[in-house]
Amino acid sequence: MQIIRCVLSGSYRRDFATLERDYRELVAAGCQILSPHRLTFLDRSAEFVKDVAETPLDPHEIERHHLLALRQSDLVWLHCPDGYVGVSAAMEVGYALALNVPIFSKLLPQDPVFSQLVTVVPSVFMALESLRNNQLVSE
Repeated sequence: MQIIRCVLSGSYRRDFATLERDYRELVAAGCQILSPHRLTFLDRSAEFVKDVAETPLDPHEIERHHLLALRQSDLVWLHCPDGYVGVSAAMEVGYALALNVPIFSKLLPQDPVFSQLVTVVPSVFMALESLRNNQLVSE
């Protein structure tokens, strides 16, 4: 079975408990998470959240890495607590859309445009099943 490569986008500052749960679910489902590599953030209240290993990097370098990971991914998992999609996540959703990378989330984004771009599923496992079924259909 092929390993699914994914990126976890969205708010890293809001509803951290659910973000951690989603991260663990992606790992348990056998996904290779290309970005972020882990959730050991220095200051979750900072305007731009950084992992401990990203301390010397500026936000532009970190975002560039995240976008590179998006180009290599099979799916994007969007963490949008209470339907919130911030500016960085909005850019990432648009980038994923341009790359034809499917975007999944447990919650529907508040914005009516984003709500049409994201497939809402109850779990990561359902997203993977959907992705695999679509791959089988297209082969």
